[in-house]
Amino acid sequence: MNSTQTIILIVIIVALLGFRIYRSTREQRWHIQQMWILPAIFLVITLGYVALDTAQYGLASVAGVIGLLAGFAVGMYQGNHTTLRIDKASSVAFIKVRPLGTLIFIGILALRIGLRMSMMSGMTQAQLQSGALPPVSPLEAMLGSGLLALAAGTIIGLRWYVKTRYDAAPA
Repeated sequence: MNSTQTIILIVIIVALLGFRIYRSTREQRWHIQQMWILPAIFLVITLGYVALDTAQYGLASVAGVIGLLAGFAVGMYQGNHTTLRIDKASSVAFIKVRPLGTLIFIGILALRIGLRMSMMSGMTQAQLQSGALPPVSPLEAMLGSGLLALAAGTIIGLRWYVKTRYDAAPA
């Protein structure tokens, strides 16, 4: 990856994070039946990356499970600090996440991306062009899997919180 590609990747990541921050400043409408699509996609991506890390270091899956459980707790905590309105007639929840919750999620993803970028910075041009996976130390594999699973867990935990509040709301 040359410097131009790195700059383009960083710009894309910053733009996506900026869009996420912008979106979280407004109240969002979640359809109860459809709100599990994003967590499912994110969980599949997480499982894929954890499997890659596990192939290089066996305990990465343990870090992924711990990260997922910790992320679930963080997501539940984030849910406690959101503004939530429920419309059972149309099966919709209106949610506004506080800035701290958004910053926690974005911070987790930024740490994960920064970790992967730092791993690739030590590679030679020939290694980068070969397309091979960069060699990962056990600590990097565990941190990478744990952080990505932590982010997935926060998404799942927040949705679980919204679902439990929706189920407990009067008709």
